[in-house]
Amino acid sequence: MNNSLPDNHIFRRLSQSRANLQQAVALGDGVGVAIWSNNQDENTYLGPEHHTLSCYLDGGLKCQRLVGRQVVRGGAPGRICLMPAGHQSHWQINSPLSFLHLYFDQQHLKRLAERISDRDSRTLELQDLTFVDDSWIHTLCRQLMLPLNWQDNADRLALSSAGEMLMLHLLKHYSSDFQPPAEIRGGLAPYQCSRVQDYIEANLEQPLLLSELAAVTGLSEYHFARMFKKSTGQSPHQYVLERRLARAHNLLCDNEKSVSEIALRCGFSSQSHLNQRFKTRYAMTPGQLRRALG
Repeated sequence: MNNSLPDNHIFRRLSQSRANLQQAVALGDGVGVAIWSNNQDENTYLGPEHHTLSCYLDGGLKCQRLVGRQVVRGGAPGRICLMPAGHQSHWQINSPLSFLHLYFDQQHLKRLAERISDRDSRTLELQDLTFVDDSWIHTLCRQLMLPLNWQDNADRLALSSAGEMLMLHLLKHYSSDFQPPAEIRGGLAPYQCSRVQDYIEANLEQPLLLSELAAVTGLSEYHFARMFKKSTGQSPHQYVLERRLARAHNLLCDNEKSVSEIALRCGFSSQSHLNQRFKTRYAMTPGQLRRALG
């Protein structure tokens, strides 16, 4: 597991409980994600310094939240809980549960809102939600985030992009004082497109993040991702993966380099991950390509 893990109140409380950490990674700028499982446990959160989105993946039918003397029930796959910074909550886990957590702080959320809407967001607040049915969040977590290799540089950009999409969804649907952005119509200016493509080529072996690529163009993550796709026809993480695979294809023609060395030089954490993505793209493994080339 990656040594770079989220460091916040709720993550620490869960680490000290009966909950089992399946995987986790910090994505920088106060953002982190984790997948947990738990059963027959109780957890109390007292004024965390960060926001937490919890998406129930499996189980949780007998989970409940205590609010004063009131018991709130309704846990199930697809339900979300949103726990804003500074809130207090007590949870009873009375049946098996698997859930995904997205951690992010208020400063990151405000910067995201201000870059998107071009207006001050000093009064921005998130709602405190318990067991709300949100199929969009559940689908994104299951179909986009779970299949990724969280510890592989090649998937880190897609994971950070998914985190930004989740936060934007929360801003649009579960916050106050947020004005939705205008529709993006144009693409990147030629110099912006060239600059970010050069940056990607020079850093393919690194764990590129959406915020990092957006900074190269001077745009917000939201505007950059949409304008980049307008210009290239691909999302940033699709483009980066394509360039990594193209570099690997070229390097495989050089028999002096091992496949494992090529994987690392192209931003994959292991030969097996390169094999998987390479076969999906080219319908053959790196070894099969080398044998075909003689």
